Amino acid sequence: MMGANECKGRRSVIVGVCLAGVALLSQCGQAPPAPTPRLAPLQPNRSSALAEAMREVDSELVELRDAFLQKQADWASEQLTVHDFNALMPTDSSMLVEGFQALAIAYQKRVLDFNAAPSADAYSAVVTGCVSCHQKACPGPLERIAKRELP
Repeated sequence: MMGANECKGRRSVIVGVCLAGVALLSQCGQAPPAPTPRLAPLQPNRSSALAEAMREVDSELVELRDAFLQKQADWASEQLTVHDFNALMPTDSSMLVEGFQALAIAYQKRVLDFNAAPSADAYSAVVTGCVSCHQKACPGPLERIAKRELP
């Protein structure tokens, strides 16, 4: 025969098992909570002076292109910021490929030409300068740069 203490102990175990079973069964048929998505940073790499300058160039090109497409561009009053890319540190030294200095100088000249006589053709020459350098030094942004071209 079982004593009163043994009986209470078994009841406690049975009640505990039943409660655990009920808790498990209550979860059946329910989808697990969806994890909160984590968004990638807009700029996954640390920013260098060169990268920041190029983002500024991109922003200016977007503004000019949008104004041109909306027929709000008065090319005569537009100017682009002149950057000396050769004086700026890149994110990674592997970007300083052979010919980078010459490409940076050629790009700067295209910006100066645009500022001297702003036009759709001069704007397109600046974008072509971006493409020329990025084809050789850092091809990642080429798809983005292609979106800066005028139709």
